[in-house]
Amino acid sequence: MIGPRLLLLLGLCPAALATDLNLSAQSAGQSSIVVTPGAPVSYAIVGELSDASSKGLAMVCFDLAYSGGSLSQANAPASNPMQNFASPLGLNNPAGFGGTASGGALVQVGGAQNTIGNSFAPLPTGSVLIDVAQAGSPQVLATGSLTAPLQCGTYTLSIDNVMANVIRAGETGTPFWAVDPAGVGSKTSLTIEVQALFTNVSTISVSSATNRQNFSLDAGPSYAGRKYFLLGTFAGTTPGITLAGGTHLPLNGSLYLSFTALNPNTAPLSNSFGLLNGSGQASSTFTLPHVPASAAGLVLHHAYVLIQPINFASNAVEVTLVP
Repeated sequence: MIGPRLLLLLGLCPAALATDLNLSAQSAGQSSIVVTPGAPVSYAIVGELSDASSKGLAMVCFDLAYSGGSLSQANAPASNPMQNFASPLGLNNPAGFGGTASGGALVQVGGAQNTIGNSFAPLPTGSVLIDVAQAGSPQVLATGSLTAPLQCGTYTLSIDNVMANVIRAGETGTPFWAVDPAGVGSKTSLTIEVQALFTNVSTISVSSATNRQNFSLDAGPSYAGRKYFLLGTFAGTTPGITLAGGTHLPLNGSLYLSFTALNPNTAPLSNSFGLLNGSGQASSTFTLPHVPASAAGLVLHHAYVLIQPINFASNAVEVTLVP
């Protein structure tokens, strides 16, 4: 954890809150992503001050929590300006700039610049950089990686317990850089949607010759070679059905669900039962049979389960019948 020396550094010359620090967790510049089960996810924590009333960040520290599992330590910065916030140029908690792993979360990610102009101790040794994360110039404060869960669902990487100082406006660094505490602005989580079933269309015309919906099944390499069973319903997805072993299938009971369960690999579904390949993937097709025009408006959903044992269910995808 942050020791007394860093607390002294961070608390130097406190004043009224000068500005807010807004933080967002992102992946490839997005705050919401879709990945397959077990996929690696790179993330970045981006910060930006709410106004230009200071000379930029002097210190930043925050915790990270992941609803999809435990986090490993974030990366040590490899270049400035954030390298200036990490030992030996700056000062961070003893576990490193990437935070302390605690109960699956990361505590005290970040560090502080050498605003006190240290010359009496071995660390820190860096020169202060100004205008870091200034308003209008968002800065990647920390990066890391995590692994998506093996089960479909929605998961979040969230930010909490934020502390930050900014360099006071007008400072020149002589004899040191006075800092002010920053307020905590917005904290935007990274939403990770784990999906294992994808489709090429969401509508099919009851009057068109193009009446096919293609499915891509991708449960990920962890499920390679497993038996899959694609099912369908016209009764919606909520509340769904809890299968043996507790696996939740996001399909409601209907005559169509019973038909697809009792008649695998039979029209309107092709390749609805089989083995996932070595990458945990397969493909299937729904071909709409001739139906009356009055069927327009009907919404069908499909999802698949892995069997023997039943321990995985995909997300549901829909198709709406249109005129």
